Amino acid sequence: MQRFPLKHEADAPKEVEQIYRDFQLGMGFPEVPNFIRVQGTSPRMLAGTWGLVKNILLDGNLPRSTKELIFVAIAVDRECNYCRDAHTACCRILGVEDRTIRAVMEGLSEELPDRIRHILQFAVKCAAGPHELQDDDFASLRQQGLDSEQILEVIATASMAVYAIIIADATMLDTDAMYASI
Repeated sequence: MQRFPLKHEADAPKEVEQIYRDFQLGMGFPEVPNFIRVQGTSPRMLAGTWGLVKNILLDGNLPRSTKELIFVAIAVDRECNYCRDAHTACCRILGVEDRTIRAVMEGLSEELPDRIRHILQFAVKCAAGPHELQDDDFASLRQQGLDSEQILEVIATASMAVYAIIIADATMLDTDAMYASI
């Protein structure tokens, strides 16, 4: 059972309504997801989350599809069904093949291209215990052609995934019906 009410557009102040529209358009969703609606009660939190999404997930030098796969891998590792379903839908919106998504969900199998597998392994390790990252972990990303800015984007995306998972799990969000149809 969801712990917080969802703030719908009709009941939202103008600044919240604007973020809802921007989020929906930026992410490519047919409607505003529960993850955003649950934060509508706190306009500052919502604005902060939207700032993270814009600057980490939607912008940068790494492809958004790679960042969405990072979210899926971390959501699977941390057993967050809401985030897994939401970011799987994002992957589909972006044209990521189902076999790639399946390979991520099944434990970062060898089916994945080396570059993606190394990025996802690093991100999952970063999310689980950043203090456990070793120089070899960073070297593996550099061997895959990532520069320092891209590695920082992987770290920021992993951090944002943990942030989102905590919100989704703590509020006990129900998975949006729209994710199944994407």
